[in-house]
Parts: sequence; C-alpha cells; structure tokens
Amino acid sequence: MPYVMVPVPEEHVEEAMGAVLRIIAKGRTVSWDRDAVNEFYGEIDESARMLLASTARSVVNGKDLSQKMAADTTQLTERELLGIMRELNDRSGQNSRPSILLNQPFTETLPNGRTRESRVFTMEPAVASWVADAERAELSAAPHPLSGLE
Repeated sequence: MPYVMVPVPEEHVEEAMGAVLRIIAKGRTVSWDRDAVNEFYGEIDESARMLLASTARSVVNGKDLSQKMAADTTQLTERELLGIMRELNDRSGQNSRPSILLNQPFTETLPNGRTRESRVFTMEPAVASWVADAERAELSAAPHPLSGLE
C-alpha cells in the first residue's frame, strides 16, 4: 500500500496521529457473529451476563434501558455497571471485535414538559438477539434448582 504525506499543523500532530491510529484499529475489527457471542457470553462472569442479557432483552423488545433501570434490574450501582461495560468493551477490543455494549445519551421528557439528559445501555440488534439466544441456551442447560424442572 503506498503512503501519502499530508501536511499537518504542528499543534494538531498528536490529534492527527490519534485519528490515524483509531482508523487503523477500526479497520482491524471483525464483526460479531453468533458463535463469537456464544463464546464471549460463556467466558464472562455473572454480573456481566446480567448486564448483557438485560440490555439484549430491552433492545429485542424495542425499549430503552436507562442506567437507573439497569441498576434496579441487576441490583448493582450505576458506577459498577459502567465499570462492567468498560471491562466488556475492553475484552471485545482484545478479541478484535467492536464494542459489544454502548452507553448512549438521550433526552428524556418529564411529565411537566421539561427535558433532562439521561443515558441508556444499548447494542446492535443482531448482537442483542444472539445474546438473548445465548442466555436462553444457558438457562435451558442449567435450570434453576427450585423450578422443579429436570
């Protein structure tokens, strides 16, 4: 591949190099597929599974999962959830995959008409369906001991 020299003002060299490195890293990522999601889901701990599964269910059902709702569902603090998300995305990057979990801002309209900024957990719809499938497979392989199922 031939190289091209591009003049960059001295004060923007670090920013330009960072952009180049991000582009290179993005070019090396491999999209998620069903097998990769199953393997990833099997390797993570229970709290990370709860966050992934909760997010996947909300995406599959077409609903937003706010940080507060996720904290209530998983019974973890919002700070812990953000740490788990960071660990999951770091692990995704180590496997040359794009981030599996995203935390995006959205504007929430309150009953009085005012708005406030909030954040939601989300993921790609295809990845969400594969995570939901992985969760169902795990639950069917090891049912709850008090459910009465063999």
